[in-house]
Amino acid sequence: MFFDFHVHSRYSDGKYLPKEIIKYAREKHNLYIALTDHDTSLGLKHIKEEKVIPGQEVTTEFGHVVILCSFIPSPPNKLAELIDYAKENSCIVFPSHPFDIFRKGIGEKTYQYKFDLIEIYNSKAPRTANNKAKEASLKLNLAGVSNSDAHVIQAIGSAYNELYEVVEFNLDDIIDNLRKGKIRNIINGLSFKAKFSILEWYIERKIRNAQNTSGTLHQM
Repeated sequence: MFFDFHVHSRYSDGKYLPKEIIKYAREKHNLYIALTDHDTSLGLKHIKEEKVIPGQEVTTEFGHVVILCSFIPSPPNKLAELIDYAKENSCIVFPSHPFDIFRKGIGEKTYQYKFDLIEIYNSKAPRTANNKAKEASLKLNLAGVSNSDAHVIQAIGSAYNELYEVVEFNLDDIIDNLRKGKIRNIINGLSFKAKFSILEWYIERKIRNAQNTSGTLHQM
């Protein structure tokens, strides 16, 4: 079965609703996703009946780290506490785009904390950052995951993973296979359409934020 373990929805800074993302991923790419909105599980509470892996991309004091659980998580944002929370609750934790200095990667902290996996390929990260992540996975003897980090549905399918021993959607089995590193990475890269959609969404968000800021200042 195929999985993308790093996807964002409208409940953080993505463009689409969780149900739209889940439907697109399944119908277009035969993929299951982990919903990993920034510092919130609100979107997960609206799709409890869907086959989706519950997670968050947590903004720690050092940068972004993804947690995946078999339940809707409420994780702390201090890195040491986050890792303890993951261990105590049988969750998976990995640094996302760890060496992307422009997108809050945790950098060398990757080597200083005990993670379950490393994101070795992120579709939006530069090649040098992904290469450093892959190097870290080899040095630390940790399995790697490849993810789209999609904020628009057009990016889904650019990178994902096969859990080759998982034959049906079961959260405990998925978490267990991740922990055991039974993963095959599939990397396609972003299509032109995906890159254009990402840029379009980036501009749209910038305009919205500017309008919201202007409105707030006007009220003051």
